Amino acid sequence: MKKAVLLLTCTLTMLVHGQLTHGQENIPVFTWRSHFSYQNVFDIAQSADRVYAASPNALFYVDKQELSIHKLTKIDGLSGVAIGAIGVAPGSNTLVIGYTNGNIDLLEANTITNIRGFIDATTIGGKVIRDIKFNQGLAYLSTDQGVLVLDLQLKQITESYQNLNNGERVGVLGLSFSSDSIYAASNRGIFSASLATSTNRQDFNNWNHALPTVPFSHIESNGTDLLAASFGEIYVYTNDKWELTHRLEGTVTDFDFTSQLLILTTDALYRVEANDVQKLQDLETDAQAIAPDGNSLWLGNSVNGLLRLSGGSEESFSPPGPISDLSWRMTFGQEAVTILQGGFSEEVTTLGRTGEYSTFGSNNSWEISLASLGVNNGLFDLVDMEIPTDENTPLYLASFDRGLVAITADEVAVVNEISPNSTLAVVNGSVNMTAIAKEGEGLWLTNYGATVPLHFWEPGTDTWTPYNLAISQADFAVDLYVAPNGDKWLTVDPERGGGIVVFNETSQTERYLNTNGGQGGLPGSQVTSLALDSDFFLWVGTNEGIAFYPNLNAILDGGALTASVPIFENRLLLRDEFITSIAIDPGNRKWFGTRNNGLWLFSETGEEQIRHFTADNSPLPSDQITNLAMNPQTGELFIGTDKGTVSFRSDATEGTNQHENVSIYPNPAMRNTLDQIVINGLVNNAQVKITDVSGKLVKEVRAQGSTALWNGRDYNGRTVSTGVYLVYSSNADGTETYVGKIAVI
Repeated sequence: MKKAVLLLTCTLTMLVHGQLTHGQENIPVFTWRSHFSYQNVFDIAQSADRVYAASPNALFYVDKQELSIHKLTKIDGLSGVAIGAIGVAPGSNTLVIGYTNGNIDLLEANTITNIRGFIDATTIGGKVIRDIKFNQGLAYLSTDQGVLVLDLQLKQITESYQNLNNGERVGVLGLSFSSDSIYAASNRGIFSASLATSTNRQDFNNWNHALPTVPFSHIESNGTDLLAASFGEIYVYTNDKWELTHRLEGTVTDFDFTSQLLILTTDALYRVEANDVQKLQDLETDAQAIAPDGNSLWLGNSVNGLLRLSGGSEESFSPPGPISDLSWRMTFGQEAVTILQGGFSEEVTTLGRTGEYSTFGSNNSWEISLASLGVNNGLFDLVDMEIPTDENTPLYLASFDRGLVAITADEVAVVNEISPNSTLAVVNGSVNMTAIAKEGEGLWLTNYGATVPLHFWEPGTDTWTPYNLAISQADFAVDLYVAPNGDKWLTVDPERGGGIVVFNETSQTERYLNTNGGQGGLPGSQVTSLALDSDFFLWVGTNEGIAFYPNLNAILDGGALTASVPIFENRLLLRDEFITSIAIDPGNRKWFGTRNNGLWLFSETGEEQIRHFTADNSPLPSDQITNLAMNPQTGELFIGTDKGTVSFRSDATEGTNQHENVSIYPNPAMRNTLDQIVINGLVNNAQVKITDVSGKLVKEVRAQGSTALWNGRDYNGRTVSTGVYLVYSSNADGTETYVGKIAVI
């Protein structure tokens, strides 16, 4: 008999301060907000009144007086994401932000200045900025190319020291200054040069090289000597020579010699006193950055974000966000968007990502949950979920490692391990489930690589029904969709032929759809996304474009079948684009995410482009979209990328058969600053007429779901005069109506 594995689900909670601990209101139409993870703080910088903390794709700071938390993202004016290092110039409030692509921002008060000299340089190789130090009013940046010198007054790069290894490029990981010289730590030892004005440091011949076989990551001066770190070993430069003096526990992750001489490793915190290194305390999680602040100590680690240690207590000051910037799958249900960070590799093998998932609920704040099976029975690689419809129904998760998991308020259970009737198969030591989908009171499950790939489970009776399909490609299904007519659509691993297997258990018919004309006519063999619109057209995203099937009932009839593709600008819509995700909004418009060309919004038929967002023209952190999830109640589209999640509130919201709580804002509207007037709560897809008080028609618009927009202009594009305007809204047959007023002043 299989042994039950039952443990509690726990929610990771932290003690946090400031306004970000509470839910935020819905954002206005056509605006953005960020949803980055702040769990991994790898760099800290302090000004007189702020503590800045950098996570891989986001930045935030704590106001020292108010202890409030403030996020800084592209929405706030930063030029990018993927931060490499940060630093505050001594005696000033200037924050230097270096990115992994070579971009540089300067933040002074509330002004951000972008410096593109390095990112735009035609240099071969990486441009990651890894450390920032200051000397004599200049910022020195450690990069993959060497050292950059940034004049903070001129706001430009004035020098660069490259090819330090006898003309060969070497990346610099850290810098320090001592005895009128500059020292650079690298994987090939330590390089040094005089800071005298007579020395041309741009000539590599003027640089000295020490310990060329030792890889160094950090270097710092304690006022008299230099200390450098190689993994957990500390070297001291004194009397013109380097000596190995200490071996510490863990790997050195940071030096801070501003007010105390502190060395941080992944395992412990040390203090340097009279060239002696003493352990202050052991650390439970990977520590990455440290900054003393009076009697307190700011600590950044890879799990709990930014911590403040003071008087034996520990507090977290990180903004709420998802557990990770990874997003394998996004799902909307029960008024919340949930992100799974698991998945499997392109080779369809395990990744070993632990069982956390993150939920953005109706309180507009993030909660992080952990589905745990104990220290020795981990739960990994969550790939899909079915959100419960009521409190008596479990949350079901699919794990590519353990199979089907059921979560209730009291326990976490691996269903296929405790159910005596389970038909799921173990393949190479794992139950490789790739997808689940609800139908009625049961669940359909895909078992990748098994000879029986599709299963139906009825929880109420613990009844399992396996289905061994005749089409062999079904054995390698990587996703699953249950259509309204009961057909099961199984997308196939592209390495196993790709395409889609469609199956119906009632009629016992199945069909394989591929790229061949008459046999499916898909644009590409790798199927990435399926989405049903309000006309019951099934849209299919592939690695070579988009298509749709207008008649689901014809799929298994056996006749010739070729997917339809809309025509846009005299060519097939998004031809050759790698589509990664599809979302249908309440206005039946289509959002398409792509692998390297950002996010597109097209009209209901796909023949009109409405928007195209990229990392260059919007707050998108990347042009690589991984997945999409629409909150139809608010019109907010959640957009996962390879560098984190953001959301955009569109002008389409879910409508009803009647007008409900209609709101018009701004009202009154200012004529000189008029942008968009939002009319919300309308009957679904209402026709809205705007007239003046005399009844003269000014403009007519159509609602997207329950929301209509008016830009304050008439049919001729002219801004309307000040006055009162009437709003008449009705459904198609005029049986549901509403009348409202808008004041323009």
